[in-house]
Amino acid sequence: MTIELLSGSAAVEAASDSDFSGTVNPRFYGVTEALALEATSKLSAAFSNQWGADVKLAEAFSTSDFKLAAAKELDAEMLAQYDELPSTWDQYTDTTTVRDFRPKRLQSRWRSTIGMARVPELTEYPADDRRGATEYAIQVAKYGRRFAISWEAWLNNEAIGELEDLPAELARQARETEMIAAVSNLLLVDPATNTASDVNTAFFKAGNNNAPTALPLTRDNLKAVLDGMATKKDPNSKRVIARPEMVVVIPKALEATMLAIIKPTIVRKQTGTNPVVQTEESNEFANLSYVVEPMLDFVNTHAAAATTWFVLPKPRSTRPAMWVAKLAGHEQPDLRVKADTGNRIGGGQISALEGSFEIDDIQYRGRHIVGNQQGDPLFTYVSRGA
Repeated sequence: MTIELLSGSAAVEAASDSDFSGTVNPRFYGVTEALALEATSKLSAAFSNQWGADVKLAEAFSTSDFKLAAAKELDAEMLAQYDELPSTWDQYTDTTTVRDFRPKRLQSRWRSTIGMARVPELTEYPADDRRGATEYAIQVAKYGRRFAISWEAWLNNEAIGELEDLPAELARQARETEMIAAVSNLLLVDPATNTASDVNTAFFKAGNNNAPTALPLTRDNLKAVLDGMATKKDPNSKRVIARPEMVVVIPKALEATMLAIIKPTIVRKQTGTNPVVQTEESNEFANLSYVVEPMLDFVNTHAAAATTWFVLPKPRSTRPAMWVAKLAGHEQPDLRVKADTGNRIGGGQISALEGSFEIDDIQYRGRHIVGNQQGDPLFTYVSRGA
């Protein structure tokens, strides 16, 4: 899968819908309820290979109104499938929105004391304690894909299969783009190839006190990590702060290992050597959350990818560590059809589905706007497992 990325000035120039000249968004077509129902029924019949449905669809496409209605229904189907597709990244990543393509500030606030100071009678109230914030910047970028269908394929009724697959394909790629943005917080992802050579060592590093380790995912190692987080101190106030709810993020290869850790209700432990003492206790990890992130398998090309695991704060915690951003008003993917068909000799516009002026193709374009940024590293951990 290759996704085109525009950033910097190119992304800023592409921020407004009005900049996309020659394209038409079917979401804003005015289609009557009767015409929408006709488009839905004829498309469904053709997609299910009902006898004669392709001929009826071809006849219906001879009218420009039906073509617009069909495009609108394809857009609606794409949005419906996008909403239904499962995603995992929002189980370990916070979400925010930005108003444009410029960086938006994120803040991790702190203060040096807790509670209020006691004030004796007729004594001046003390001044506010020292407060501050660590700032991060997040911005979005534009991702997209074009699909072309030839005019001849329309006339030969050969485009039905491509039309049927188009909404699901665009919806799936939009979800995948969000997933890649989220794992780019965890991995060093090259946007040109959507592959990662290693964990994100620009974030997981000694300077953040979360440099990668080489501990395999085991019950004892997981306990050591979580116990260590329970005594973490705020780097500014120097006070021990409460560990937020945590989630373990793993590739598919580690799911069986994770299930073996959290599924037992009773854990048997053996201590001593002479004599050996066996004890039973409740599983402290029975309610621990974990996420199998398929993009860790798809993107990470490091030799230890299958054994790499992360521990992160759950979304909406007091110390958010991972962020994904979307553009306000453009949270869902956008489907458009290219309108470069020219005009009739005698005047009048020509439907975009009559084929382009230059090569008689009908081009659809999907667009999605997302971005990502790391936040507070205090309660984050990664191990390559080997």
